[in-house]
Amino acid sequence: MQELTMEELIALINSQKGDFVIRVEFGEEAVSDAKEE
Repeated sequence: MQELTMEELIALINSQKGDFVIRVEFGEEAVSDAKEE
């Protein structure tokens, strides 16, 4: 894995934040549904 400077990491997070939030929320919902069944 390539190392990122703090500036590169922040830029990467900012550029992908929307997609990341959607993935995290979807993932957590999927886990909750699996536990309930």
